[in-house]
Amino acid sequence: MSHGRTAFAILCVWTMAGAVCAADMAGWYTFEATSASEPGAIGMQDWLQKPAGKHGRIVRQGDRLVYNGKPIKLWGNNLCYSACAPSKDLADKRAAFYPKYGINSVRLHKFADGHGWAGIQSKESVAEFDAEALDRMDYQVATFKEAGIYTKLSAHFGTMKMGPADKRDVPYLDEFGRFDGRKNRVSAPHSALFYSTELQNLHIRQIVNLLGHRNPHTGLTYAEDPAIVAVEIINEQSILFYTSMGPLQKSATLRRTVGERFSDWLKQRYGSHDGLLKAWGKKALDSFGREVPQAVGEHLDKRNILPLGNPWFWEPQQLAGTQSYRRQRLVDSMEFLYQLQCEAYDRYVKAVRAAGYKGEILGSNWQAGRALSHYYNLHTDYRVGLIDRHNYFGGARRGLKPGAFNNAGMLAVPGSGMLSAGMQQVVDRPFMLSEWIHVQPNEWGVEGPALIGAYGMGLQGWDASYMFQNSDGGGFSSRLAQPWDVTVPQVLGVFPAVARQVLRGDVRESDVRATRYVHVPSLREGKLDFDDRVAQEHDVKTFNSDKVPAATLAVARSVVEFTDAYRTTPAFDLAKYDRGGVLTSTTGQLRWTAGKARLDGHVTIDTAATKAVVGFAQGKTCTLGDVTILPQSRFAAIYVTARGRDENIRTAKSLLVVAIARARNTGQRLNEAENEVLDAGKPPILMEPVKATLTISGKSGSATVHILDHDGRRTDRTLPIEGGTIAIDGARDKTMYYEVAYD
Repeated sequence: MSHGRTAFAILCVWTMAGAVCAADMAGWYTFEATSASEPGAIGMQDWLQKPAGKHGRIVRQGDRLVYNGKPIKLWGNNLCYSACAPSKDLADKRAAFYPKYGINSVRLHKFADGHGWAGIQSKESVAEFDAEALDRMDYQVATFKEAGIYTKLSAHFGTMKMGPADKRDVPYLDEFGRFDGRKNRVSAPHSALFYSTELQNLHIRQIVNLLGHRNPHTGLTYAEDPAIVAVEIINEQSILFYTSMGPLQKSATLRRTVGERFSDWLKQRYGSHDGLLKAWGKKALDSFGREVPQAVGEHLDKRNILPLGNPWFWEPQQLAGTQSYRRQRLVDSMEFLYQLQCEAYDRYVKAVRAAGYKGEILGSNWQAGRALSHYYNLHTDYRVGLIDRHNYFGGARRGLKPGAFNNAGMLAVPGSGMLSAGMQQVVDRPFMLSEWIHVQPNEWGVEGPALIGAYGMGLQGWDASYMFQNSDGGGFSSRLAQPWDVTVPQVLGVFPAVARQVLRGDVRESDVRATRYVHVPSLREGKLDFDDRVAQEHDVKTFNSDKVPAATLAVARSVVEFTDAYRTTPAFDLAKYDRGGVLTSTTGQLRWTAGKARLDGHVTIDTAATKAVVGFAQGKTCTLGDVTILPQSRFAAIYVTARGRDENIRTAKSLLVVAIARARNTGQRLNEAENEVLDAGKPPILMEPVKATLTISGKSGSATVHILDHDGRRTDRTLPIEGGTIAIDGARDKTMYYEVAYD
């Protein structure tokens, strides 16, 4: 079967509605961006105030981040490992390239996950830094600052990867593993940090050493620099997650110290071993021998009782069913572990504040199952500061044959997928999604920025977004190859429209709240009057609830409120916003048409400065105030947006049109019906053409429609406009960008 730039196979996609057949890759055009940093018509460099932190720190005020007295949105991406400490040439290239696409913040992640390729650690210790690598990171932070880009610090993946010198701080380090000449790092098990004051001390020393380091390129310490917007305590960790028993299985020292602490805690609560037996029942003791073989011969006077369990054991159904015989042990363990996590976070925050850092701090970005353990965990993050979470969509899944992947979209089910992570937003805290992306080869990546930008950063009022990737070359990728890649054209290419919408605040935050009430002291009694559901496979998670379902994210602000007294949660009336399968936001600006199959559904955005249709809307006339969009392609994200920061569609002298669908490598072949990659292909990247008719009214003066190149610069080609109507055709025009300029 032949594939290429003009190719031609007919594929049938079987959906719930039947077979959908379309010419495959007919008219797809080569993506030819040079990654030039000059603004062109799409550039947003002048939207970023320079340097970052010019007017002081970004601070938390209630449920939002504020800078210079005004709310601020952070729209950014991740860099990981040694990509956080690049060559100076690459650092300069990124600092010039990112602002063009509205990126005003970067999360430096795993910058101290090890040494060499794994980060800036010295060869000997997790808490000391390699001088040359640190200087490279210093320079990247400084160039970002000068470009108006804020930095979020996330030191490592989550487990402490300790070097030989760290045995001074953690004498029992050998219980986690041994150095053998080839291996010069030993990782603590997931969740171990919260059990171990020694690990906490080392973890704290690492960040305090960095905060006290004076960046020679800014003249400020990291603690002093207002361009450091947030410090993350630990990535993707919770003592209440499924990993909770791992450290106790691994380390005799932790079993002893934690057993002593938990036993003392139980003695204070129950008075004696007899009191404990009365509360727990005899069967609860020595009942975790399968999970932790050493957990036998338990007795309060021996101080050897361990706080064991994980989210499966803490499930409400399990507590009332198979685990009922040791229910009190499990809920006591959950409460004790919650307190340990709070204690660890408190120690870290105190040390970071003592080091002079006055910016934002967050706990972690993980979750702990659902219901009781979930809300205990969320409350530990709430106590620290802003709430941060992670979510992904697509990628390989269990049950799929090798080579197959999840090629569904998020548009079919309102509020689903990555967006559902917003169900962990807390009413009086800023909210951040610091890792998210459609995992390639999922083809619908453009819907991610569209949905997170409009519904997350807009309607829900989220404050910060960092799409995930490990690294980039300071420009567009030449090939679709990495599972997580922000700089592919079908993702970064839509930023000139979405970032304008986000940074300008085009989509209003809903003033209607769909609230779930949680009283933390009541969790130990199992009191929670709604039923949350969490489906998770590794990083891909979907959240839902009975009284306030995930679909509520499409209409109102979905939040958790931690209360001073127990309150019942009322059911949210979603039906009043449902107009024949179309969920309309309380602001009236967003409409989500649910799909009838996994590749179906679309949303419209109707604000004063941005009009858009995203999804499977072929042949549907979408009237959005002064702009009407009629998509003629099966799938697309089509935006019409005012170019200027203080403009709207009516007042702008220039409008930007962005029209993006899918992207594939040259020669790439997919069996769409089976979601299977047959051939990964090679460079260059090909773009699926978007065809649509746009009608713009309410504008005075004559207009010229300029066809822009892939860097957003005007070409010598124009399109006719008659009666405000423009016909765009990517196959003919070979672009995703247009500028409508008015005299």
